[in-house]
Amino acid sequence: MFTLTLLAAIMMLTNNSSNKIDRSQKDDNVRKNIELTEAQKAISRTSNEFTFDFMKILASKEDKNVNMFASPFSLQTALAMTAEGAVGDTKDEMLKALKLSDFNQADIAGFYKAIIPALEKVDKTTVMEIANSFWSKESIEIKKDYAAILKDNYYAECEKLDFDKKAAAKAINAWCNKKTHGMINHVVDEVSEEQMVALINAIYFNGEWSDPFRERSNYDSEFTNHDGSTKTVTLMRRDDDMDVYLGEEARSLSLPYGNHAYVMTIILPEKGVDVDDVVAKLDTETWRKYRYGGRDYEVTLSLPKFETEYTASDLCIKTLKDMGLQKAFTRSANFTGISKTTLFISQVIHKARVKVNEKGTEAAAVSYIGMELTSSIPRQEHIVFKVDRPFIYAISEVSTGAIVFMGVQKKF
Repeated sequence: MFTLTLLAAIMMLTNNSSNKIDRSQKDDNVRKNIELTEAQKAISRTSNEFTFDFMKILASKEDKNVNMFASPFSLQTALAMTAEGAVGDTKDEMLKALKLSDFNQADIAGFYKAIIPALEKVDKTTVMEIANSFWSKESIEIKKDYAAILKDNYYAECEKLDFDKKAAAKAINAWCNKKTHGMINHVVDEVSEEQMVALINAIYFNGEWSDPFRERSNYDSEFTNHDGSTKTVTLMRRDDDMDVYLGEEARSLSLPYGNHAYVMTIILPEKGVDVDDVVAKLDTETWRKYRYGGRDYEVTLSLPKFETEYTASDLCIKTLKDMGLQKAFTRSANFTGISKTTLFISQVIHKARVKVNEKGTEAAAVSYIGMELTSSIPRQEHIVFKVDRPFIYAISEVSTGAIVFMGVQKKF
């Protein structure tokens, strides 16, 4: 009897100890707001404005039945590093296109110095990694002040590289592969002999849904593609209470990851509304409605499993030019803050990939900058949210509102 009593006591102590550990682990990962200065909060908001403008213009130039997925935040970061070395009209033009002209250089650098580690640490169960690098040809002398700004504020790795075509491409692709955990293993085929400098941003995200879908709830259904054709897809299903925004042209809801620091917001156009028209109207005000304007409903959500990979190069440059970035792409550009050697942006590549399934989301993006020498709907109590037609989706951080990825799924 004494032995049984002793065993029971030990088990109770063990269970209590285990429960305390579980609670402490959960308490240790309670979502906390990222603390930013007022200037940094403003930059975060304008970063989203850059995202909306970039996606709208890119969508207007892209083929109508192409799935798009990008991280304008990644592209803006890479271009912000480039702008650190711009001078005069070139700098003014770049900052205006990046929506950063209202801020001084110290505020901009300070924003990235604060936001990069904050985004990485805000949820211990969600992997968010942001990496920057700066590569320069061995024959070019880079200004020490510029390299110091990149290292101290953007956490950039600064490397000298023999820009031999094969060796340089191999080194750059290996860096991108490592920083995106194999999601993006090839960015450049070769590096031009004329190229002097390359700036790269890589972002990797891997988050599990706070409430995963159950595979046994999956079912097959038809998805109507943007061109009107149909495709049988696997829909993940969940019945739950969720905040849903019901607008005249589209409805939306947000699915949290991990400790709710990151969410995926899904914007589903109403039947008969073209997804391109919804994208074209995206701005800070409409995003606020889609992201925060919902109310609680009982929801039957059906969401496709999907995987998308997207690359923009020439279209990326055309989009940036339409956003006002002109001089930086010409031989009259002034990047003497980087080097006494005269440089201009000759190449922009943006590549992104996403996987969405019952468990969660894995996503990655790489932005590569190459530089050469100049020479209202009625209320309902139950919502059926069936994503069976083209839709928009975005992954953002809750406390800052920073949108890290955005995509438009038009077909399967």
